[in-house]
Amino acid sequence: MHEGFLKEKATLVEIAKFIFPTYSPEIEEELVSFGLTKAYSIGGTTLGKYKVLGKGKTGVVVLTEDGLALKIRRTDSPKESLELEARLQMRAERSAPRVVKFGRNFILMEYVQGRHLDYVESTEVITDLLLRAKYLESVNLEHKELVHPWKNVIVTQGRTYILDYDSVSVKEKPFNVNRILNAFGFHDLARAYKKGEIDLDEVLKRIQTSYPSTSG
Repeated sequence: MHEGFLKEKATLVEIAKFIFPTYSPEIEEELVSFGLTKAYSIGGTTLGKYKVLGKGKTGVVVLTEDGLALKIRRTDSPKESLELEARLQMRAERSAPRVVKFGRNFILMEYVQGRHLDYVESTEVITDLLLRAKYLESVNLEHKELVHPWKNVIVTQGRTYILDYDSVSVKEKPFNVNRILNAFGFHDLARAYKKGEIDLDEVLKRIQTSYPSTSG
């Protein structure tokens, strides 16, 4: 995000203000020990009188002074640690935002500025996303949230990024490509791919010849 925009539109706030829903000295101590003392009050989600990039069942995501995305574990999170999520996201490196560092109560990662996936996309965007989903399969990761990928995928000018690894699991034969295909209405291709009747190259070929390209 552009530095000038931040200085004009956002306010730096003590990191403790983003520990949610109740304050935890343990979480603040860990964040401060890693040099994470402040974050910008900016984003499309409200957290009391502050704004954040996102809020889910396991954490709150804010923008740091250095322009990175910081996920802070919620104090009421069903998970006692974010360490496994961070490691899975690192395993998904070609498909996910880059993890910079992590601890029990936080994940510091690359901030990807883009837009959420739309219900109608260009063949270029769909192709890139299918390749990212296939990469997750190649490292034995299954991303269940891709059944509804609209809030879990960011589209930039150059590529797509798959987000949210808190519900990802390690599987011997994971299926992510078929989830994306079903989301875009390619149900026949999804079934054929899952059954092993066609590979991803054939999937991409059929999409590129039958699906109208729309600017993404």
